[in-house]
Amino acid sequence: MLLSVILASCIGEQKYTYEEYKKLKAMNADKSSEAITGDLLADDDTGSAESQSYSGDLNDYYLYIGEFRSIYDRYTNELFALFDSFDDEKEDIDKKNQYAGSIIDLEENWITDLEELEVPDFLEDYNIYFIEFLNNEILFYKYFLEADLEKADSSALEADNAYENSLIELELVEKSFNDRAEKLKLESPF
Repeated sequence: MLLSVILASCIGEQKYTYEEYKKLKAMNADKSSEAITGDLLADDDTGSAESQSYSGDLNDYYLYIGEFRSIYDRYTNELFALFDSFDDEKEDIDKKNQYAGSIIDLEENWITDLEELEVPDFLEDYNIYFIEFLNNEILFYKYFLEADLEKADSSALEADNAYENSLIELELVEKSFNDRAEKLKLESPF
């Protein structure tokens, strides 16, 4: 199923955590540039507040993404095998229905876990779109079980759209971090 391939590319690899970023930045900067940066931030309380806000937001981003990936990995390992079995089953409709039921159960549990995550405000839309994607995936399999292929196809299309929206939203968030880093004269994290 195409959605399983799309699902695998959900999140791009993070280069490093914010803490690692700060250490790398400190190791790569020479002492004179550190002194200049320190003087600029010390003279500008607004810059310091912006820098602290950026640091806190980036840390919140990495915490959320780390938890999201942990949940993602936990479910996709089992789901990919079920997707393959569902797609490959051509003879036994009862077996195919069992695969669909198992997929529904796993994706419902996945949604429950995602709803329990603490989501930073700036990632709320991403989280909503991804849950919408999973809800439409569930509807696809439910309509398959009801033999309503028209509604199943419609749900698959809605799932694709929600997934694309989640990717767009995540790119916007990452671009915002890059823009903020540039404004603060820091290396872009993405």
